[in-house]
Amino acid sequence: MFAEVSSNVLLCNLAIYCYDAHMQTNLDESVSALLKARKGDWAAISQQADVSYSWLSKFVNGHIPNPGYATLARLHKLLSVPELASTPASRAQAATETVAGVAHG
Repeated sequence: MFAEVSSNVLLCNLAIYCYDAHMQTNLDESVSALLKARKGDWAAISQQADVSYSWLSKFVNGHIPNPGYATLARLHKLLSVPELASTPASRAQAATETVAGVAHG
């Protein structure tokens, strides 16, 4: 009976680990894509997310093999709300691009 309980616990832990690993991979990819799209805002993002600009660059370029779930979750939350991580300059650039798009569209 002990072996049966142990194997069930192992299988349950393995399933949780696989689920978490899959979620982290998706989170890695999502945060990386969001950062790539907001490269001009990295200085503000790094300050607000409490990571260095260098860390963001290394992460996006694949040089941080285990970025940590808490850091990725913090970045994802910040990047999911554009107003939180944008600088006045990037907001002005976005407005200019929108106006230019309307003028040409």
